[in-house]
Amino acid sequence: MLRGINRAQLFYDDDDRMAFLDRLARYKEKCGFSLLAWCLMSNHCHLLVREGDVPLPTIMKKLELSYSRYFNAKYDWRGYLFQDRYKSKPVDSETYLLAVVRYIHRNPLEAGASLTTWTSYEEYLSQPKITDTVMVLEMLSSDSKTQHLAFKELIEFSEDSACSFLDNDDVRRIGDKEAIEMILEVGGLTVCAGLCLMEKGARDQAIVLLRNKGLSVRQIARLTGLSKSLVAKARV
Repeated sequence: MLRGINRAQLFYDDDDRMAFLDRLARYKEKCGFSLLAWCLMSNHCHLLVREGDVPLPTIMKKLELSYSRYFNAKYDWRGYLFQDRYKSKPVDSETYLLAVVRYIHRNPLEAGASLTTWTSYEEYLSQPKITDTVMVLEMLSSDSKTQHLAFKELIEFSEDSACSFLDNDDVRRIGDKEAIEMILEVGGLTVCAGLCLMEKGARDQAIVLLRNKGLSVRQIARLTGLSKSLVAKARV
């Protein structure tokens, strides 16, 4: 997250927002990172970035410097534009990733705007411009015909509880040892692979419970032998 100094506005009009997005697209190409979601508010913005070869601090420094030059020239601004260092949190599981995607796209709602107000929401439902949508859509559904519907469901209808970690500095990733114990306990199993042999309804119920406890789709699939698409599509 980038915030204006003393919560001052970063974007006064649509030209400012386009100038920022143009620079974001330029450095995305130059630095080779993936952009999974974005949202521009008046005095701050959210970016969900997957690093490539160039580290995140370098990317953000280039982006901030370039936009600051534009802003300073247009508004005869003096001094710093951005407040301190950008705020960042690691996203190390698929459960958290989907929660962040939802959180970012729902940010405008808090200000009384719509989901499509300067976010990557429409790029997920139509033709992507600067957003890399494939990874998230494939996590939601292996069927290309239902991916857009699954995305709308994630953003518009899911519970907010999964997003609480964004404001929690103490969130940790669940290690495999603890994850195995959870799988055995939830499924009433002696081995994790036994989840594959359960009746579909009971299996899906166990998967959903495990995901709600913080296990990622990838982790459940890896430890049980189930396919990632099956784990991702589990519903109760």
